[in-house]
This record gives sequence, structure tokens and C-alpha cells, in this order.
Amino acid sequence: MSSSSKFPHEANAKARPTKSRLADLCGIALPIFQAGMAGIAGPELVAAVSDAGGLGHLGGLRQPPSALRAAIREVKRRTDRPFGVNLVPAFGGPEVFEAQLQVVFEEKPRVLSLFYGDFPKAIPRARDAGILVMVQVGSVRETRKVVEQGADVIIAQGVEAGGHVRGTVGLLPLLSSVVDFARGRPVLAAGGIVDETDVRAVRALGAEGVWVGTAFVATPESLAHDIFKNRIIEASTDDPQYRTGYSFGWTYGTPHRIIPGDGRFNLLRFVGGGARVNDKPAIAQKLSLYAGQGVGRITEISLAAKIVARLAKGFED
Repeated sequence: MSSSSKFPHEANAKARPTKSRLADLCGIALPIFQAGMAGIAGPELVAAVSDAGGLGHLGGLRQPPSALRAAIREVKRRTDRPFGVNLVPAFGGPEVFEAQLQVVFEEKPRVLSLFYGDFPKAIPRARDAGILVMVQVGSVRETRKVVEQGADVIIAQGVEAGGHVRGTVGLLPLLSSVVDFARGRPVLAAGGIVDETDVRAVRALGAEGVWVGTAFVATPESLAHDIFKNRIIEASTDDPQYRTGYSFGWTYGTPHRIIPGDGRFNLLRFVGGGARVNDKPAIAQKLSLYAGQGVGRITEISLAAKIVARLAKGFED
């Protein structure tokens, strides 16, 4: 695959993609993409989403290259369907990111998704390796940059999203602008998406697919702690808060959205994080946990395949 454009309508910034183009491009049945949530999106969840017809993403953030390779191979053992790897170059410096990239180039997942960085060299190298590249953005300015760098697919992330957020604009106004400036590239919608009604809304603004995180946390297949899953189920739409303080492992001030931790005298409630199954219950209870604003409509722990099926209804004409 060369780094030249694969999209015939690039010259027309307002071209409206068909609903099947993105799925065909990725070799999947449904344009439903599970977000690459570090520490939460492991091989079991990735394989479950891909087996259900969507595309699972392995969370590669903070993974040493050897562990990343082992996780990729575990996904391959569990499914023969396409899947992706999500990388964020915010940890370990450029040497670690380069080593992770080399693992991805050698193992060749169908998709590489990137977030929170500048990728002028990584994008064309991945495409030359035959890997489709998606980049998550939070602004029109960032959209223009990653389009120039050669990204195949743009993920428009609204400020409603859980975890770390890139911009300050709500999904709907951001999405329509990103579609306009994507030069015909497929655009995914991210932020607060839970069910088929959300899918229909973003499709009306030109999204070809959806990028979903929080809903997939509350699944048996995720690596989230049970307290994390239950907090999502119990939360209302009003509960997730936008913060710019501490979040586990990230530079102070990095914007993120969380459900606040418990306890007036609990200092850990000032720290955002994603509690994993092997964390102590006290830590999971005290941390402020990553979640998007769609939590009010997540009412039970559901199999990943059930979530994919529910989202898929929004693609039925």
C-alpha cells in the first residue's frame, strides 16, 4: 500500500461517503469500532468485538514492545477477523514509540489508530507497511494536519468522550466540520455514543462509523474492575466531569472526563484513571474513573456482541 491517497473524492471536501465504504475498507461487516482503551481493551474484548462484525482495538498505551507483541498474537489466536492496535506516544519517549511501531509493522494488524501526538513520519510508514491508519482528533485544525500527513480515516472526538479528550467542542458541531475538511476520507464519530439512536444522529451529519469506548468497558470481556463497571451502570448523564488536573500517568493538566471517586477526604478522587481487574478494590473505589456522558443510558453489563448488535441497528436504513 503506498502513501498516496486511496479515495477518489478527495478533491471534494463535502463528499458524502456511503455507509459501506468504511466497512469494506477495513474488511469488516459493520462500521463499529471499539476504542483502544489502555489497560481495559485486552485480547478478549478485541476478539469479541471483531467476531461480532465490528473492529476491536487493542490498547497499546504503556505496553512494553514485548508485551504488545504477545497481546497482538493472543488476539490472533482468539480470532481470524481484522482488528486494530491503538498507540499513544505520550509514554516512554520516542524510542519506546518507535519500538511499538516496529512491532505493529511486523505483526500487521489491519488498522493502526493513533492519538495525542504528531505523526508525520509514522502515518506514511504504516501505510507503506499495508496498515490502515486512523487518527483521533478534537479540532478542525488537527483534522487539517492529519489529512496532510496522510491519515486514511479521521476519528472526530467530541468533548463528551470519556478518558482523555483532545478538544473542547461537542461532537455534533465538531463532526460536521471534520467531515467538511476530511477531503473525502471516512470519518468516525466518538463521544457519548451508546446505542442506535446515537448512530443515526451522527450518520445524519456524515459519519460513516462510530468509535465507542465507555459502553465496552461495561462488558464481561473488558479488563475493567467490577467496581468500574458498576460505577458506569449506576451513573447518570450528569455525573461525568471534565477535568484538567491529575490523571494516572499523564502530564498534569491533560484534559479528561471522569466519574468522581467516593469520599470527601479521599485524595485519590482528584486522580483520573481506569481501574483494572487486578487493582485493589479500595483503589477502584477511590479513583475518579474514566467515562463519557453516555453513561446514563448504560444500564447493565452486556456482552460485547450485544452492544455491537445494538449499535448496528443504527446503520439499518
